[in-house]
Amino acid sequence: MLLLGGMLCGGLLSCKKLLDLKPEDSVYEAVFWKTETDATSGLMGAYSLLRKSLTLGGQGMSNFVYGDFTTGVFKEGGDYALNFLVKGDEYYGTGTSVDDFRGDYIEDFQNWTPYFKTITQANTVIEKVSKMPDNAFKSLAVKRKIIGEALFIRAFTYFYMVRIWGDVPLVLQYDPDPVSSKNIQRTNEAVVLDSCASDMNKARLLMGWNTGGDHAVRADKGAAFALLAHVNRWKYFVTKESDQTLLTKSIAAIDSITASGKYSLVPAANFDRLFKGRSEEGIFEINTSADQLEYQPNGGFYLYTLGQPYIPEKSKSTVFNSEVVGGFFNDPTDARYDYYFDRTKVEDLILTKYIGKNNQNRFFLDPGNSRGGLVNCNISIFRLAEMKLLRAECNELLGRSSDALTDLNDVKRRSNLTNYTGADLKTEIFEETFRELFCEGHSWYDMVRNKRLVEYLDRFPQSRFDEEGWKWPIARALFVTNKDLAQNKYWIGRLR
Repeated sequence: MLLLGGMLCGGLLSCKKLLDLKPEDSVYEAVFWKTETDATSGLMGAYSLLRKSLTLGGQGMSNFVYGDFTTGVFKEGGDYALNFLVKGDEYYGTGTSVDDFRGDYIEDFQNWTPYFKTITQANTVIEKVSKMPDNAFKSLAVKRKIIGEALFIRAFTYFYMVRIWGDVPLVLQYDPDPVSSKNIQRTNEAVVLDSCASDMNKARLLMGWNTGGDHAVRADKGAAFALLAHVNRWKYFVTKESDQTLLTKSIAAIDSITASGKYSLVPAANFDRLFKGRSEEGIFEINTSADQLEYQPNGGFYLYTLGQPYIPEKSKSTVFNSEVVGGFFNDPTDARYDYYFDRTKVEDLILTKYIGKNNQNRFFLDPGNSRGGLVNCNISIFRLAEMKLLRAECNELLGRSSDALTDLNDVKRRSNLTNYTGADLKTEIFEETFRELFCEGHSWYDMVRNKRLVEYLDRFPQSRFDEEGWKWPIARALFVTNKDLAQNKYWIGRLR
């Protein structure tokens, strides 16, 4: 628990500064990577960097900017509305440059450097710990688990980048500075995904199932299977749905999760526990703990979407597009519609999903004066309901409607809905996934891989989808240090 307190201090206010560790520095070679504590500290540094890479930007919201702000559910969002990304030619005109890309608030989301810092740390841990003698650890299982977790962090970071940019440089060897030390070309996204799958097939054999304080906040066998399922599903999409065995591999990985008996759906009455984190449904989460002074000092997504009366000193929340939200949450008996939103003012929905309808997950830095309010929740990455819906999606693509319905209806019944009996199972699975994972950093990717952008975003033309215009542009700064990079094709001629 002592180490966990510092594992995610990047971008947070915390008493622990594990990111100060510099295992690649030659000064450390004589004193570092000698003991189990050294190895664990290096791993915690990788977790810290992972946490930091998912909370980039002025208010530390990159995970939600990529996954939610682009989906049309927000009526307004200031800089984070990202109109330049999702409105296409309607916003900036055909064939013209995009001056708005020059803003600092945009550059953060185009630059993959923080992700490569995470990968560098993971590669360092894999290299150094693998060479440490077994007797430096209290058991061989501990050494194997540390390596497995580092493999997970590396693979997850690469998977995350592939969904944003597509092809990315693939660096699998220890290198103190893989991006700026030499020019590296981008590797085909399918090859990168193959590397991720290979890492997870190794990691699942190195790790067991976490229990106790480590549950969900450190990678384990369940997290490896969850990532493996997503990697194979995404590869099925980017390879033009040419290999259905990728779907069966995704299903098999999720089968391993459900067969383990380690996870269960949290009842709707306990949604506050689910979204706080470390519940019986959680598979992998980014840990934050206000109790240990770990939180985003500038607010973060949870505060960005809240206002009074939940956060007394914050007058107004980000406004959701009630028409779009209502189009998905179209059943008044849905427990999520009631729990996820304060609908006191239909035109100004407040997202209560994380703070709780009764402020169960609210935390005040100054409790005596009810000031400094924040939301004390983990960032959910993988959880059981999401896995069931992904398996339903894969089974439907394989024509296994009965199996798909089983998982779909499990999730629906948890939210007090009746079993689905309609004719368009594919659409129902997609929309149920949108409802279940609303504002959890998933929806944009769900829309992309299911090829639903044109249908659900009328401002996103088919021509742009065909040019892979869902991918983000690459930051200008990266071309200065790496002459071998090439811009994503949709943005060529539109960005300079």
